[in-house]
Amino acid sequence: MYICTIFVAVKSKGKKMLKLILYEWKKLWKNASVLKILLLFWVLSGVIFQGELNQDKEAHQTYLEFHKATDNMTEKEAENWLLEQQEKGNTGYGEYKALLYLEDEISAIKDYDTYRESIQNRYQQSQNISVFAKDEKENQYMERIAKKYKELAVEAPMKRQPYQGLLKVLDFYVQYILAIVLLIYLVSVVFIQEQRNGKADFARTMLKGKNPLFCAKACTVYGTLLIYLFGTFFIHLALAFGTYGMISMDAAIQSVPGFYAVPYAWSIGMYIIAYGAMQGLAAFLLTAIAVFLARWSVSEVKTAFGIMLVMGWSLFCQNTMTGEGFEAVFRIWNIWGAFTGKSIIGNYEILRFGNILVEQSLGIPLCIIVAVFFLIIGGIHCPKEREKKYYRKEKRKRYPHGLFYYEMKKLWIYQGGIILFAACMCIQAMTVYRYKTYVGTDEFYYQKYIDEFGNRITAETDEKIAAEKMRLEHLEEELSQTEDFVKSYKLTQDLECVGGFQKYVERTENLLAENKKPILLKDKQYELLFGNTEVSQMMVILLCVSFAFLIPSVYQKEKETGMEVLQNTFRFGRGKLWRLKIETVLLYCIPFVLFSGAMVFMKEKKTYDLEWMSPIGCLSQYWEQDTSIPVWTVFVAGIILQCIVTAVVVIFLSACAKRVRNQHMLTGMILGVLAVPVILSSYVPVRALNWAHHLFFVFTADLKIVVVICFILGTVVFLMTRRERKI
Repeated sequence: MYICTIFVAVKSKGKKMLKLILYEWKKLWKNASVLKILLLFWVLSGVIFQGELNQDKEAHQTYLEFHKATDNMTEKEAENWLLEQQEKGNTGYGEYKALLYLEDEISAIKDYDTYRESIQNRYQQSQNISVFAKDEKENQYMERIAKKYKELAVEAPMKRQPYQGLLKVLDFYVQYILAIVLLIYLVSVVFIQEQRNGKADFARTMLKGKNPLFCAKACTVYGTLLIYLFGTFFIHLALAFGTYGMISMDAAIQSVPGFYAVPYAWSIGMYIIAYGAMQGLAAFLLTAIAVFLARWSVSEVKTAFGIMLVMGWSLFCQNTMTGEGFEAVFRIWNIWGAFTGKSIIGNYEILRFGNILVEQSLGIPLCIIVAVFFLIIGGIHCPKEREKKYYRKEKRKRYPHGLFYYEMKKLWIYQGGIILFAACMCIQAMTVYRYKTYVGTDEFYYQKYIDEFGNRITAETDEKIAAEKMRLEHLEEELSQTEDFVKSYKLTQDLECVGGFQKYVERTENLLAENKKPILLKDKQYELLFGNTEVSQMMVILLCVSFAFLIPSVYQKEKETGMEVLQNTFRFGRGKLWRLKIETVLLYCIPFVLFSGAMVFMKEKKTYDLEWMSPIGCLSQYWEQDTSIPVWTVFVAGIILQCIVTAVVVIFLSACAKRVRNQHMLTGMILGVLAVPVILSSYVPVRALNWAHHLFFVFTADLKIVVVICFILGTVVFLMTRRERKI
């Protein structure tokens, strides 16, 4: 009877909790901006993934035809057929890629048994070596790995199928970046926004307004994030199967290229289920951290900064940590590794802590415990308005401050602008410091010829070119006649400079033919100044992120408290206050642009001895522009133009923020339209994604297009302000 009473009580509480979750769910999804952002991110992720699929578009049809020809063959027949095709010497790019794909799929099935046998052989060989046989720790470690793969009984059939679509889906990770942006928006709407407008304080006075309501809100955020992740996965899967064809889900996951180390007897369908579970675990842990940060900081900027630190730490651990013990824990069990899943369920590892051996699967309950801990701490904490204590000093005379002072204090202190500015500065400085210019073989010898022959074209240059040409022709003739392997290898090394010499000759001829100033410049040394590099991309990304988190928040507080209506009744409440807000944001953005340009200048000046007075038209990037403007003038003018473009965009976004009701929607739109395309442009070769980079980094853009865009934005702002004056 007592057990029945407890069961009824638990069931009743569960129904009430479910109603509360459904209420929060309905309240969130009634916000039209949530659905708009979700659909926008689905479309954006799908378009980018389709662009990823189209990278080898020429190979799609040939790849499917090859599979159609070999699907009914045995493994041996398919292998022989592949060898015949390779011996034919197909030179087309599509056929070449299709044969590579098919070769990987045949090798995955053919070499799987060999891989498992090699594990057993390594273990047996270690037993024959006295050093390893006496080492009890190493012996036990290798024994457990060998035993795991020896007992693995793969019952699902090893099928040869067009797996490239599935591989593209599992290796694609752009959706995780968008998921982080979506999560910041969700915790802002569900937690931060309600705390600011006082709804959270009022809800805590109700019967279930504390812990149950907090759990319902956290479940709503987590559920929405899962819907996005799973929806994105199925969109990608549909696009991949539409491009590469369907596959059978009952085949063994080990038959997929690159998944031979999976230590479980799973089919592809079971692996996808486990992959989805790992994404759910990663989303749960990330949601817990985001909720914790949102509750304790009550700030979108601080929450986003904390999540970026967590994700940066995850990427750092996964890419750089190679040790054992706690290094292995951070390398395997991090949020990024859980999202991708391959480092956790894609292979078998045993963590060693001295004499203790722990399987990596035990990290699952550990991650759940950590996530629950963050949720408990976030649920216990009740954000309150900070009590401001003023200490009056009799001897100190206090003077009133103007509007500009209070706007600066609100942006830099209360909204965390100084933290964001310091973080952006540090990230940009690290990016500039770590940047290294890649120089290929031809470019290396081209620069070497400039150092040897001189960077000025004179009468002696033709004589030096003729002598070097004769020397190279003699080496090529000697290489064609020699049969000595050692001598042939040495001659081949001596002829590596042919590409660089040809580039030197072509550049010399072009300079003389087009009547340009006869100066040979080393293009790669000017790449950091004027090229599309990771430094310029990081500068644009940080600038756009600053736009997203600062500009909407400048107007948010006045809208939430109703102060905006009161401000508009004053004489300077509209025009002057709006201009002061813009100046406040500009005092953040303009110094950041100037600081980025100064760091690039200092690095280039320290690393290379550049020809700052040489005409910019001598660089290959500006070859078509027949101009004699010096390099330093173009660089300084470009930095000034970047500041002007930044000012125009700030004014336009400020005008939008002043009129948009949902400021969080504007934050998501700025991130999705400006920042995300720049991030994705490094991984997806779609030229349209570079438009935001070209707008803010004018050295890679068409100045006419930049001027037109600025003119359009300025016209829109003028019309918006003119309409407001009439009203």
